[in-house]
Amino acid sequence: MSKVVMTRRCLLWALGISLVHLGVSSGRAAELDADTNLAARSPLHQIRDEVDPTDQQSCESMGQIGIVYETGNAGPPNIGLRITDPRGRKIGYDPRTPKVWQELPLADGFVECNEIDDKTGLKHCAAHIQICGPVSGTFKLEVLPTQNGTYSIIVMGTSESKRDQAGPHSTASRAEYRSEIRKQSPDVLTLNYSREAGTKISLGRNDAQVATSDKSRAKPSVR
Repeated sequence: MSKVVMTRRCLLWALGISLVHLGVSSGRAAELDADTNLAARSPLHQIRDEVDPTDQQSCESMGQIGIVYETGNAGPPNIGLRITDPRGRKIGYDPRTPKVWQELPLADGFVECNEIDDKTGLKHCAAHIQICGPVSGTFKLEVLPTQNGTYSIIVMGTSESKRDQAGPHSTASRAEYRSEIRKQSPDVLTLNYSREAGTKISLGRNDAQVATSDKSRAKPSVR
């Protein structure tokens, strides 16, 4: 396997370089609605007074989120992903401009590729984003396509670690989302996460977007 690891300061630049070398046109970024209405329907939609992580041990003690996104093409994914946490901080990459965000206290990303395809000479790659000690609440995920196609996102969440008579324990959960996407129509998904042990993540399309889009083209699943 081939892995490119990006530090906090230069997160996902390597992915941007890979896309440029593959000849992907950056194009002009479509304007996205940064003020998506996430009305408070449950405690998950409220900003909680939780401390931010300070070191790698926070991944175990305070929980973590791992996100994998990919498309069916050879080479890096032909979509980007911008994540906004409940406090308005962003992390991600837009291949259309290209532009990078990294405003979270402790997070990184990398691109992982499999063996080279004999026909194309390229590798199929998936992009990963890992967030240590994410705060509880609703995360906004913007899927930013460079062309029409399909994509998949897998999110794995782990709660904070709690200790009782049986020892330390945490709750792990997984959600997956697959959909078609059009170049001029970025998708907006919402991810609900809580540090509290015993809770599970959920992932789906933004409510306002679902109301005006074809619901049948999306295939979410939660495990």
